[in-house]
Amino acid sequence: MVFTSRIEPRQKTNEKDFIFLAGSIDKNNETDWRTNVINQLNQKFHFYDPRINKHSKLTDNEMKYHVEWELNALNNSDRIILNFLPDAKSPISLVELGMYVRSKKLIVVCPKKFYKNQYIKTLCDKYNTPCFNKIIDAIQLIQTK
Repeated sequence: MVFTSRIEPRQKTNEKDFIFLAGSIDKNNETDWRTNVINQLNQKFHFYDPRINKHSKLTDNEMKYHVEWELNALNNSDRIILNFLPDAKSPISLVELGMYVRSKKLIVVCPKKFYKNQYIKTLCDKYNTPCFNKIIDAIQLIQTK
C-alpha cells in the first residue's frame, strides 16, 4: 500500500515494513523512480510517498500539515530511500540526508553528476550509510535483506 499526505501515516504493524521514498522530484513521468521502486518492491513493503501535486500552491496551513506528515512518516519508516537526481538541486533532500544519515535506515542514491556528489558520498562513508550511483542498486540491497 502507498500512503501519501492525504492518508495519515499508519502505525507500524508486524505485517510489512515501511519505506519512505525521499528525494528529487522526477518531472519525467515515463521514468519516475518512485513508481519503479513501488513496482519492484510492492509485494513486501508499504510505502510513504511525499509527492504532492501543485506543491508550490499549498496554503500555509496545507504546507504545515504536509511537512508534519512527512516528518511523522520519516520517523515511522523502517527504511528511507533518498534518491538525488542528476540535474536537481534537492534542498529538502539534503536536509533529510542530514537528519537521517546516522539512523541506519537510510539508503542513498547519488549519481556522480549530482552537484554535491562528493559531499554526500563522504558523509555516507563517515556514517556507514549505503550510497549508490543507481536506484537499481538500492532496490537490490533491500531485496537481499
